[in-house]
Amino acid sequence: MEGEYQYLGKKVKTTLRHIGENPYVFCMVLGLLLNFGVELLSRKSFISVCSYLLDRPVIFFHNSLIIAFTVSFALLTKRRVFAFSLLAIIWLFLGIVNSVVLVFRTTPFTAPDLLLLKSAYTVMGSYLTGKQIIFICIALCVLLGFIFLIFWKAPKRKERISYWNVAFYIGGLFLATYFSTLAGTQSGVLAEQFGNIGMAYMEYGFPYCFGNSLINTGIDKPADYSPQIVDELIIHVEKPIIHSSRPIVEEGKEEKLPNIIFLQLESFFDPAHIKGIEFSENPLPNFTYLRATYSSGYLSVPSVGAGTANTEFEVITGMDLDFFGPGEYPYKTILKETTCESIAYNLKEKGYKSHVLHNNDGTFYERNQVFPQLGFDSFTSLEYMDVKEYTEMGWAKDFVLTEEIQKSLKSTKELDMIYAISVQGHGSYPAEKLENPYISLIGEENNSLEYYVNQIYEMDLFLGELIAMLQKYPERVILAMYGDHLPGFELTEEDLTNGDIFQTEYIIWDNFGLEKKDRDLEAYQLSAYVLEQAGLYNGILTKYHQVFSGEENYLAGLKLLQYDMLYGDQEVYNGENPLKPSKLVMGTNPISVSYVTEEEGVFLVKGKNFTKYSHVSVNGTEIETIYNSSDTLLIHEALQDGDKITVYQAGKDSVWLSQTQEYIYNTDKP
Repeated sequence: MEGEYQYLGKKVKTTLRHIGENPYVFCMVLGLLLNFGVELLSRKSFISVCSYLLDRPVIFFHNSLIIAFTVSFALLTKRRVFAFSLLAIIWLFLGIVNSVVLVFRTTPFTAPDLLLLKSAYTVMGSYLTGKQIIFICIALCVLLGFIFLIFWKAPKRKERISYWNVAFYIGGLFLATYFSTLAGTQSGVLAEQFGNIGMAYMEYGFPYCFGNSLINTGIDKPADYSPQIVDELIIHVEKPIIHSSRPIVEEGKEEKLPNIIFLQLESFFDPAHIKGIEFSENPLPNFTYLRATYSSGYLSVPSVGAGTANTEFEVITGMDLDFFGPGEYPYKTILKETTCESIAYNLKEKGYKSHVLHNNDGTFYERNQVFPQLGFDSFTSLEYMDVKEYTEMGWAKDFVLTEEIQKSLKSTKELDMIYAISVQGHGSYPAEKLENPYISLIGEENNSLEYYVNQIYEMDLFLGELIAMLQKYPERVILAMYGDHLPGFELTEEDLTNGDIFQTEYIIWDNFGLEKKDRDLEAYQLSAYVLEQAGLYNGILTKYHQVFSGEENYLAGLKLLQYDMLYGDQEVYNGENPLKPSKLVMGTNPISVSYVTEEEGVFLVKGKNFTKYSHVSVNGTEIETIYNSSDTLLIHEALQDGDKITVYQAGKDSVWLSQTQEYIYNTDKP
C-alpha cells in the first residue's frame, strides 16, 4: 500500500511538473483554479461552488476559459512568473471586492462600480470603522509590497519567445471564448441582459457577468430601428389624450396647475412586509394612513440595497434602465455626453422652475454635473443646508428637507417642480444595540434591523411634518413620495409578503381633492402618471407612457425611443437635440459676501447664507475658515489692501461647487 501511495505521489509531481513546463496547459489549469477561487469568494461556501460546478459544468468551463484568455497575455513577456502572478492577483482581488460589496448590499460588484470610486470614498466612513479602514490600507500596502517582491525575485526567461506560437494560442483562446459566448447566448445557456443582476452572478458566474458589465454598455440598436418607424410611433404618441383623473372644474373658472414635488426616500419601505417580524408599535403611522387615503401602489425599482441614482434616473427621465448594460449608471456614462429628456425639461414648457434638493454631498454620483444635463434650474445639496441633526452613522436627518422644500416653493413666482432626495435611511446599519429605541422588535434579536426601523420611523415623522406644512401652503401641490430601493439586508422573495425584493411603494398626496386610484407602477412610469394626475402631458416619453402603457408592444416602442434619443439619429427631434444644458445654480438662496472687517486680530467675513461648508479663499488660495453663523465666517489670516476674497462651498472631497463674487478688501472702506 505504501508503495502505491509513493507511486501516486510521483505521478502527481510529474503531472504538475509537466503542467508547469507547458505554459499553454498552465494557462488553462490556472483559469480553472482562479475561477474556482473567485466563485468561492463570491459564494462564500465550498459546497456551493462544488454544487455550481456540478450543476453547470458548461458555464463553469466557459468562465474558466474567460480567465484563461486574460492570463494568457502573460506569455508575451519574459517575466512570465511575475505576469501570471499579477493577473492571478487581479482576478482574486476582484473576487475579494465582490465578496466585500455583497456584505453591504445585495447587488454584486460590476464594472460600472469602478466609476463610483470617488463617491465610494466619500461614504466609506459610514460603512467602515477607523480600524477597518486602517486594516484595508495596510492590506493594500502589503499586497503592493508582495507584487513588488514577486517582480524583484521572480526569474526572467532567457530563451527566445516564439511570438507567433503565443499569438496563435491567444488568438485561439479568443475565438474559443467568443464562439462559446455566442453559442451560449443563442442557446439560452447564457443571458445578455440581467433582470436580477444578483441572481445572474449566481447563475452565470462572476467572470462572465463582470465582463458583460464591462463591455455591454448603452442601449443596443433595435432590429427594426429606422426613421420611418420612429416617425410612425411619434404620430401615435402625439394624438390628443383624454383623461378623467382630475376633479371637474366649474364652468367659467380657470383651473390652476399645481406645484409638483417628488420625494425619493432613501432605502424606505414598510418593514411590516417582512414575514415573522413584529414591532412594539407601527413604525410608519403617517405612511400607513396616507397609503390608505391617497393614490398608492407598489413601485418596481431597478436595484436592491444600492443604486439610488438609477431609480432617480428612471423617475426623472421616464426611461427603462433594463435596456442599458447590466449594472450601468447612465449618470456616469451617456449623461456625461448629452442632455436627456426629463420632467424638468418637459415642465419648462409650462413655465415651471425646477429644483433638486439632497441632504447629502453635491458631488455624490457627480450630480452637480449631471443635473444640468437633465435641465434643472437649481440644486441645493448638503453643502447649502443648515443641518442640525445627524444619524449615528453620520447621515443628515431628513427633517431639514421640510424647510428646504418650503424655501424652494417660495423662491420663485412661477410654478415649481421639486425633486427631493432623502438620505437618512442610508446604510450601513450598525449591529450595536440602541439604548432607547422608539420602536423595538418583539421576539427578534436583530440590532441592525432595529436601527433601520428607528431611522425610517423618524423619516415617517418627517413625512407628517412635511405634509402639515404643505397643507397650509396657499397654492395647489402634488407630492409623490416613494422608496428608491429596499435596504441592504439579505432579504429574499420568500421573506416578503409581496414576494418581490425589487418593489417599494409610492403614494401621491395632494391638497386639492384628486380621486384615489391605486395602481402598481414601474419607476420609469411614475413621473408620467403623476403629471397625468396634474393634467400635464408634456414630453415625448411622458405622452408615450400615458398612451401606450397597456399596449402589447409597449416596451419595444419605449426601447426604440430611448435609443433614438440617446444613441440614434434623434428622429424624435427632427434630427437635432433641442435640449441644451441648463445653467444650474447651486443653492436655493445665493451665498454672498457683504463686507470684511477686523476685530481684535480676527477677520470677520460678513455675508448671507453661509453654512459649515463655507470656505474663504484669499487671492485664489484656501484659508482656514471657522464657521460662526449663517452671516459670519472667521479667519486668522492677515489681510492686505487689495486682497481678493471669495467664499466657496465644498464638501468632504474639497470640490468647489460654487463661489461668490470677488470682494476687494480695503481697510479704509469696508
